Amino acid sequence: MKTGCCLLLLATPDDPLARRAVPLAGQSGYDYAEVSLARLLLLDARETAAYRKLLDEARLPAEVFNNAIPKGMALIGPHADPVRLEDYIHRSLLVAEQMGTGLITMSGPNRATVPEGFDWERDGFPQYLEFLHRFGTQAAERGVSLAIEPINDEEHSFVSTLSDAQRAADACGCGNVGVIVDFYHFWKQQDSPDSLMQLCRGQKLRHIHYAAYPERTYPLQDDLSACRDALEPLFSAGYQGRVSIEAYARNPVSDLPEACRLLHNLF
Repeated sequence: MKTGCCLLLLATPDDPLARRAVPLAGQSGYDYAEVSLARLLLLDARETAAYRKLLDEARLPAEVFNNAIPKGMALIGPHADPVRLEDYIHRSLLVAEQMGTGLITMSGPNRATVPEGFDWERDGFPQYLEFLHRFGTQAAERGVSLAIEPINDEEHSFVSTLSDAQRAADACGCGNVGVIVDFYHFWKQQDSPDSLMQLCRGQKLRHIHYAAYPERTYPLQDDLSACRDALEPLFSAGYQGRVSIEAYARNPVSDLPEACRLLHNLF
């Protein structure tokens, strides 16, 4: 298994891709970086190459993208533009190729992008499956996998539970589309442990995000028991994929290496 550092929650308004945190993450012992796809899509080819060089120098390959859907982009509903979505898929996979990324994690459609009263079951879910099928099919051709991330109801996602995500992954017809559990959202949503274990045993769990709850901070020694209780059942059930720390750091210089050591000890 590999331990990753999610750079999104280490970013600042003046450093949106957390460039300043990259050397520290590499020195702390993480195996890979997890990077915001939505923010990478704002870069040109030269800037993308420079960012990859920064990661390469830190020996921190960008194996995973998160934050894949740009804010405000409609995946479903009357504002969903098929041309724009096709362009998004094309550009996302081009950036994945440029960065050497093999997994893209993404949330489901956001309720804020559709009119009030929009019917998810009748109209939204079939549209979402069409998008997933197009994205998944083209991703498979490039050796890229997708993972659907449930986001808690307070953040207005139509996909808020693991069973919601598994339903979509199963129905889209692409074997390279699975599910990610983000433990912050899992606990906030009070999601089902049985659903999580079912995903793990069925090999549909493709990725894990971990943070100490409820502050969503880096797990440190005091959090070891909760971290062990969350992760060890998944390891025992056969999970052998990546685990990314997606969290805020109170003190990055000490938090990043301590959290990395904690996960390595669990592994």
